[in-house]
Amino acid sequence: MVPPEPPSDHATRSSPWVRGPVWDLFWLHGGLWLAPLAVLTSLGWEHPDDSPAHIVYLVLAALFWIGHRFSSTWLAWFTTAYADIRRAQPVRFFWVPGGIMLATAVVVFAPDSVLPGTWMQRVVVLGAIDYLLVTYHFAAQHFGVLSLYRSRAGGRPPTGVRTLDQVFALVVGGGVIVVAELIQGATTLPDAWLGSLSDTSSLTDLRWPVAVLTAGLTALQLSTSRTHTPGLPRQLYALGLGAMALAALLAHPFVYIFCWTAQHWLAAVGLAAVVVQGEPAPRHDRPLQRVFHLLNRPPGRFILVLALLSALSMPLYEVEASSGPADRPAFVVLDAALGGLLTAPGTLRALTALGLATAFLHYLLDRAVWRFSDPAVRRAAAPLLRPPQP
Repeated sequence: MVPPEPPSDHATRSSPWVRGPVWDLFWLHGGLWLAPLAVLTSLGWEHPDDSPAHIVYLVLAALFWIGHRFSSTWLAWFTTAYADIRRAQPVRFFWVPGGIMLATAVVVFAPDSVLPGTWMQRVVVLGAIDYLLVTYHFAAQHFGVLSLYRSRAGGRPPTGVRTLDQVFALVVGGGVIVVAELIQGATTLPDAWLGSLSDTSSLTDLRWPVAVLTAGLTALQLSTSRTHTPGLPRQLYALGLGAMALAALLAHPFVYIFCWTAQHWLAAVGLAAVVVQGEPAPRHDRPLQRVFHLLNRPPGRFILVLALLSALSMPLYEVEASSGPADRPAFVVLDAALGGLLTAPGTLRALTALGLATAFLHYLLDRAVWRFSDPAVRRAAAPLLRPPQP
């Protein structure tokens, strides 16, 4: 997400919240309540996977994991808000996404005689690329939310404040997470593409120095929020991001995964819901747009549709996000119901390609729909830049 320019209209800055305290705390500030929820629901259990926390996480994943991935695609292709941009920028919204999906399919499905390595080795390379992209993707979202709050602070903050937001999001929301995952041994496909770094014993000495760095940057961020861009929501978001990064370093890996991923899903769905609810009415000669408009405008309906799509499609995507059958319970259940169809070699390859291609599509379209440096995007996403209606 690229940050919005500070709005010039004083009315837009009348509220420090994106939509209001309750809405913001649930959808954007998951860093403050998801980690405590994970800890409370896993107390007394030796393994979090056996605790109620695991059930809570499965419910959140079913409702929001794939739904958040669909959210940017929905904004880009199925809203009237972005209709003008789609027509004006077909390369960004159609040709490049289509090319990325086609290239991913070719890499996965090409015969071993055509491309180097086996198809699984090529998937490992794509998995490494996906890990780097998703890490940046998370950090960019944190920077975008901090920027939304900064835009409501009133006036134009010093240039250094925006730079600090960017450094804080990239270092604490990106670099620290990579180090923490290496230390905890939770990084995606570590043995396959990290080589000697997959032995995390040599990295454990970094845990406390990186934790001190994280705490220091968070304290600096909070201090700057008080002096240059006052606003409780921005301070709370910075505090939540710092807390999640510290959880990644010091807590059980499950606690970090629980709060880090769920916070991202909720923020993506919540921000998209604000935009679609405020989209303009479609023209009468666009019947398909009118159908989607009926899903977009009523409060909550868009979220329910995404949650339903997410729950129904989650079993098909678990192949992409797992390291074995133990990590994909919904897939196992559906495969058993279909008589083993999903575990057929060709089907597994197709599902792997689907997961990777839609992940890359999400990163690309997320960048397109939240690129607030573009005036056309600011107009399309105007409901996020206006104060909540009384």
